[in-house]
Amino acid sequence: MWWRWWELWRLARIRLRSEADYLAFQRYQGQWVVEELIRRGCALAGRRILDLGCGYGGYSLSLREVGAQVVALDLSLSSSLGEGIVGVRGDAIRLPFANETFDGVFCASLIEHVPEPGGLLREIRRAVRGEGWVYLSFPPFYSPRGGHQFSPFHYLGERVALMAIRWRRWWGEGSWIPERFPTRPPSFARAFGDYGLYPLTIRRARELIFRAGFQIVHQGVRFLPLNFSRLPLLGEFLTWHVEFILRP
Repeated sequence: MWWRWWELWRLARIRLRSEADYLAFQRYQGQWVVEELIRRGCALAGRRILDLGCGYGGYSLSLREVGAQVVALDLSLSSSLGEGIVGVRGDAIRLPFANETFDGVFCASLIEHVPEPGGLLREIRRAVRGEGWVYLSFPPFYSPRGGHQFSPFHYLGERVALMAIRWRRWWGEGSWIPERFPTRPPSFARAFGDYGLYPLTIRRARELIFRAGFQIVHQGVRFLPLNFSRLPLLGEFLTWHVEFILRP
């Protein structure tokens, strides 16, 4: 198992070097998560799966590799989507699909970027079939990486975090970054140009999940056997990336 962590760390270090490097990082994580989904009884092969907020398409590739029929949706589609993956440009909180279209919905690192997380979950509930499943994951805001590029200054408030990122130049010098994301965002809500960063806790996410009509069949910490995510309050700080498997 140690070698998988080593490879994840290596890919994480170089992920901002180019789009191809970020795709490789996302795809490697996707392969690991797909193994977990299969182990927990989530049907993938031959099933219609929505990769919601697909980004550069790494997760979509991992789902396609195990035989899923993948529809990948994002506000701006990447050219890196693989063969056999259907790309759809659209808004995650206004899905352009009929009710109960998908056997499964894969939603990783998206919910913290939408201003209406409850609306996102309701749309997912509408789009997934009654016997389907949903994978939902995100870094809790008060975890060490919950502030994304603003970490660890997000603990000091938005104003300080914005000042810090302008001073630190977190995005680096990669030419592909400034073309897509503001290097000096004016607010958390404009942290990534067309979408933002909104504080979301595990506790709040659980409340919204139940309100949307889902059951939680699994709650854990991505890639870790130790599940800090269920610890009251302390879990918000110790959980680097919480994951849920949901059933309607």
